[in-house]
Formats: sequence, C-alpha cells, structure tokens
Amino acid sequence: MLFPQLPPHCVVICLFQTLLYMENGINTPYQQSQNLISAIGVNVLVVDDDLVCLSIVAAILRAWKYQVVTIKNPLDALATLQLEHNFFHLIVTDVHMPEMNGFKFQKRVQEEFHLPVVNEYLHL
Repeated sequence: MLFPQLPPHCVVICLFQTLLYMENGINTPYQQSQNLISAIGVNVLVVDDDLVCLSIVAAILRAWKYQVVTIKNPLDALATLQLEHNFFHLIVTDVHMPEMNGFKFQKRVQEEFHLPVVNEYLHL
C-alpha cells in the first residue's frame, strides 16, 4: 500500500499541504523526517474529462515526482487497468464525468483491481 498508515483522504491532504509548503519555501515536518516517503517509482492514473483539471492534477503530481498517466474517460481507464494489472499504485479521479461518475468508477476499481482511489473535485 502506498501510505499504509494513513486513510486515503489524509494522503491527499498531506500531498496538497506539502506542495503549498514547497511553493512557499517552507520546510515541512515531512521534509525533516527520516521516514519521508519517496514518490519516485509510484505510478498514478489520473482520470478526468476536463482537460484543464486533468492537466493541473497531473502537473502537481509530477512536481512531486510521481509517474503520471492521464486518461479522459473512465471506461478507457478501466480498459487500461485491465491491460496494466500491476502498473498503477494509486488512482485519482474526478467525481463528475459522463458515462460513469467518479463514485461508480471508484467502486469498480476497488472491486476489480483493489487499488486506492482518491476522488477529486476541482471547480475552476
């Protein structure tokens, strides 16, 4: 598991908080810790039908050195997961998407692939 000691919603909060600290040049407790988890080698699938949101989330994750694959359609994302069984460690998905909303997508991913899914909601 990517962050075994934290529930998924805490992981996202920690990641976004760390990015804000980094942008402001502040050392976080995570940076000072000997147990800092490296994102290098962690593959994240980001699913969002909105290209702007998709780009923003992917850019944030890449800034943290995650390996990111972006897909606009949840059905295409499920097909990709079927082909790449063990490649991804985490899925980040929008809530509002056509064909399948983020909650239904999350349920399918967790049932079929047993991967952690973080639902994002960006309103620009």
